[in-house]
Amino acid sequence: MNKIAEQVSGIILAGGEGKRVGGVDKGLLEYRGKPLIEHVIEKIIPQVDDIVISANRNTKQYQRYSETVIADETEQYLGPLAGIYAALPHALHDRVLIVACDTPCLPTDIIDKFSRSKPETHLHIATSNNRLQLVMMLHKNLHRSIGQALIDGQLRLMQWVKSQQPEMVEFEDESAFRNFNNNDEFDS
Repeated sequence: MNKIAEQVSGIILAGGEGKRVGGVDKGLLEYRGKPLIEHVIEKIIPQVDDIVISANRNTKQYQRYSETVIADETEQYLGPLAGIYAALPHALHDRVLIVACDTPCLPTDIIDKFSRSKPETHLHIATSNNRLQLVMMLHKNLHRSIGQALIDGQLRLMQWVKSQQPEMVEFEDESAFRNFNNNDEFDS
């Protein structure tokens, strides 16, 4: 690991209901011979020091990839913001990379690019082709703000992100952020 990676934790969001894939846990669906979460871990493990998995089911299966598997504080599936809120206190470091379990082609230089772009900023988010991506690095001091958003009923992750005036970091390869939202995509 490089010196920067030693100061960054990772959270993989795997707590969704999988509605678009028939209710199956997307992180455990196979793509090219292994579960999606394994692809994601391979991409981020050189970039982070520890991994927390946000998962609301299949905890024992996810514990094969990290000892730290955290469920949302409610069983209502409130979305990724609730997953981040529950998992964030379990990250070892103040800077935390957040990614989704269904993005197997992530760039290998996320932390490097985020760290070079206004490192003092508390929230960096990847953009590609003028679209925000569910790949971000935030500071743990945003935990209270996330909690307040949830209390206020603001469940949309990107709405909260925009409210934080993030540093947007452009990535050229839009395909690196491709996420798997239906069963047809697993054949490619």
